[in-house]
Amino acid sequence: MITKYYKWYSYSLNRDMEYVVYGNTGVPFIYFPTQYNRFYEAFDKGVVATLSYLIESGKICLIAVDNIDYESLSNFASWDKRKRLEKQEDYYNYIINEFYPSIMNEYQFNSLPYTLGMSFGAFQAFNMVIRQPKLFAGVFAMSGIYKITYFINDYYDELAFYNSPLDQINLLKDENYIEYLRHKKILIVVSSGAYEEESLKETRELEEALNNKKIPHNVYYWTNNYPHDFPSWNIYLDYYIKDFI
Repeated sequence: MITKYYKWYSYSLNRDMEYVVYGNTGVPFIYFPTQYNRFYEAFDKGVVATLSYLIESGKICLIAVDNIDYESLSNFASWDKRKRLEKQEDYYNYIINEFYPSIMNEYQFNSLPYTLGMSFGAFQAFNMVIRQPKLFAGVFAMSGIYKITYFINDYYDELAFYNSPLDQINLLKDENYIEYLRHKKILIVVSSGAYEEESLKETRELEEALNNKKIPHNVYYWTNNYPHDFPSWNIYLDYYIKDFI
């Protein structure tokens, strides 16, 4: 499998950032890791192995990005919620203004990328597509959290709104913007298994919001045999990835 590692300085984050690209052709997927985890999670947790037959045959390219959870939304030790939101916004700017142009320029893909993530990675994946629908083909989200209140409780300001996918969808008014979203591939998976309670609740709210805005999507509810963990997510990934290629 063609694999390439990158590390370079981000001016949005004032630090080095890393990512790995698996493959070099096909439909691109940008993978966002789960809470507190790093870009190498995709390899360590079996995501790359699950998709290896598609990567090696040139049908998809997987790009595993890094995150800064310990400094941003998931820095629960910090009482400064505004600062945590600012760090999240810096991360968004890194992805959109630095990482995205670089990867798209180097690889010259024939299609826009999809975002992909599980749990907190699903939050990031959905947030990028909702905020920048012109840049992405869609999103594949599993067992996600889609409201910012999970991270900052009752604190709320403009940065909270722009980093809360469910709130953004609920309050969308611009029909031209909504029309962009109506042309995206949106696939969401969740189960009623162990540790899925919050994800199940917010997935149902997200489905209702998308229905209200008439944004096409597919939501799949799996049974309680599938807990909130990678063995379940790799099954979903293998089962539904064909819908994107």
